[in-house]
Amino acid sequence: MAHFFHEIRALLRLALPVSLAQLALVGMTATDVLIAGNASTVDLAGMNLGTNTWNMIVMFFMGIGFATQPLVARSYGAGNMPGVKHQLHQSLWMCLGLGFIAMLFVWLAAWSLAFLDYETTMLSIARQFLFVIGLCAIPATLIPAVRGALEGMSETRPVLWINLAAFLINIPLDYVLVNGLYGAPKLGGVGCAWATVSLVWCMFLANVLVLKWHSKLKHLDLFSHFELPNRQSLNSTFSLGFPIGISIVIELSMFCGAGMMIAAFGPIEASAHAVAITVASMSFMLYMGLAQGVTIRASQFLGANKPNEAWYTVKAGTLFNILISVIMCVAFLVFTEPLVRLFSKDSEVIQLAVVLLYFGAAFQIADSLQVAVLCALRAYGDTVSPPKYQFLAFWVFGLPVGIGFAFYHWFPGLEGAKGLWLGMVASLFLVGVLLLKRLANMAREQLSDEAPESKAVIKI
Repeated sequence: MAHFFHEIRALLRLALPVSLAQLALVGMTATDVLIAGNASTVDLAGMNLGTNTWNMIVMFFMGIGFATQPLVARSYGAGNMPGVKHQLHQSLWMCLGLGFIAMLFVWLAAWSLAFLDYETTMLSIARQFLFVIGLCAIPATLIPAVRGALEGMSETRPVLWINLAAFLINIPLDYVLVNGLYGAPKLGGVGCAWATVSLVWCMFLANVLVLKWHSKLKHLDLFSHFELPNRQSLNSTFSLGFPIGISIVIELSMFCGAGMMIAAFGPIEASAHAVAITVASMSFMLYMGLAQGVTIRASQFLGANKPNEAWYTVKAGTLFNILISVIMCVAFLVFTEPLVRLFSKDSEVIQLAVVLLYFGAAFQIADSLQVAVLCALRAYGDTVSPPKYQFLAFWVFGLPVGIGFAFYHWFPGLEGAKGLWLGMVASLFLVGVLLLKRLANMAREQLSDEAPESKAVIKI
């Protein structure tokens, strides 16, 4: 037990800043939802449609860059500082190219939305939102490279301060641009996009400055003698990162895709979904931050050729993640209505969002399990398996179930947004179990390669 608490303390020192940094990012989205929702229901619905579309596109390209974190952590754990520098340079080249592609895809999506049959005002806001936010696709795609390098070297606190500053600045900036105060134009939900563009550029530059000038990293001179693109390194980074991008798209297709389908039921259901998913995402970022801490620490142990320590980190971190999710589940059930009322004044939106958040409480445990195991697999270099299981759970099982309840009234009272949320809950439980089984097998393979006699102690 003492070993467990020692490991959790070490993990928290590393992962708590990551969790809080992730929470700050969600806080920016929550601020957008809160301020746009208080401006008008249609502004919230239009912004939510644009945000879902943006996330579906940009998170795929960002996901490829997420490979930087475990790769840098392995080199750092092995004491290979030239390898850290090399990986940073190659990740930046890769992410820069991906950023240009992401920007074009966002603008293409904005143009394509004109052909969909949504409420006119909501659709107009969503399209304007996408044309504007596409301006920060390049820095958004570059951030995983610079942030991943910092986190891979255990420098997680600077990332927290950068994200926290962006969150705090976003509050007044949103308020001014959405409502047209102090001489600024009244932009409604589109004002949130302009705020995001300015802040994402600043966040990228701030991460670069930390890598260059941080007292613990300055001696590494990470940006000197900047290397040209290396085909072999680019290919290996892309090969590890591409499945991560696919994995994110598969999961987001369930959540953002559900949001886009819910928009077909009108602004009330779209707004209720936006409120509920925002609240649920805040807790998810806590789980993800701790899970990324496990990725970093386990990758460093594996780089140092310490597979037993890596496996213990994975087990302790996953168990702790689940314990936190139980607490969050209870909190959601107790404080459901007060949480919802923070984001909307519309009584119809509040009534539906409360029901949806009950579903959100139900998937807390499954959500924490699947993200913990997913990030642990990245430490072991397995990014290919998760998309397969997620495709099965989300697209083959969860999405059809959700559509059946939402659009075909399989069960009275579960039509519309409620039906799609039920599908999300079911698919999260399924993918969590499948990924856990894969992780156990992966760890057995890793330990048997290093020490065959230890195979018998692997337990889940």
